[in-house]
Amino acid sequence: MDEAHGVLTDAVPKILPKTLAIALLAGSGALVAPPVAIADRGTPPLLYGYYNVFVDFAKQTFNGAPTPMEAKTFLVEYTANCDVNGCVVSMDNSDDLARNPGAPGVFEYRWNNGRWETSGDYPYLCERMNPDSAVKSVRSDYLIPMPDGSFFGERTITVEGAGCPGEGAGVHWLPISVSPV
Repeated sequence: MDEAHGVLTDAVPKILPKTLAIALLAGSGALVAPPVAIADRGTPPLLYGYYNVFVDFAKQTFNGAPTPMEAKTFLVEYTANCDVNGCVVSMDNSDDLARNPGAPGVFEYRWNNGRWETSGDYPYLCERMNPDSAVKSVRSDYLIPMPDGSFFGERTITVEGAGCPGEGAGVHWLPISVSPV
């Protein structure tokens, strides 16, 4: 006992100051460490690069009735951009503008419920190669990823207003698939 100060010195182990210093250093290190953000969201399977887009016009329907045409495959470039708001996949449609100059140059797909989706105004050509036959419509596609890197889905084109002569308004439906080149 230190009688001059009235403090018990024999009861305090000699190791305590060293243990206390280590504990304080370790504890203060936790206060200095940068925070770590943890987000429980993965990046969806992206389309990026060149793909063959198979549009199965042979299975096309209009208001449920078969309206088959020759199926076609188009080489198309896709790009992807991801940020804090999610990912957007863009399909380059510039090759189709010569046939349908009113069509969008790019279709943007957003990830929703396990698939890529796009929808927007689209000038539907009543006569496939005649831009003067365009009528107002909405084109919607969805693409579901497959384990081999390909995608499959559907396209609907909802023709509005009076529609095409002899056909009227209604919904064109057809299957589509996308395979990497």
